[in-house]
Amino acid sequence: MASSVELEETLLQAVDEALLVPGEIVRTAIYERIERSYQVKREEIPEKLETFHRALQELLGAGGKVMEKLIVRNLYRRLGLSFEKHDGWTVVDYVNHAKASAGGH
Repeated sequence: MASSVELEETLLQAVDEALLVPGEIVRTAIYERIERSYQVKREEIPEKLETFHRALQELLGAGGKVMEKLIVRNLYRRLGLSFEKHDGWTVVDYVNHAKASAGGH
């Protein structure tokens, strides 16, 4: 059973890993832009997930959806959960489902 803190740390690791796909420089630029434009620091992503989701969509357009899928696939893998695609779900929905499934309330 994952604690809330463990789940948040795992989520941050999943975000780090997904944002690294386009490269370290791009990941750093995305984090800086989200912090500057949306007032969300990396470590605040778990509690400001809705704003993080909006930032990815606005900054990356259609690529935001791809990035979110990478993030949630990483998160589920790290938590030992099997990933199942749900039409219309965002990173927020998947994280809430992961919390419920992993027992981190």
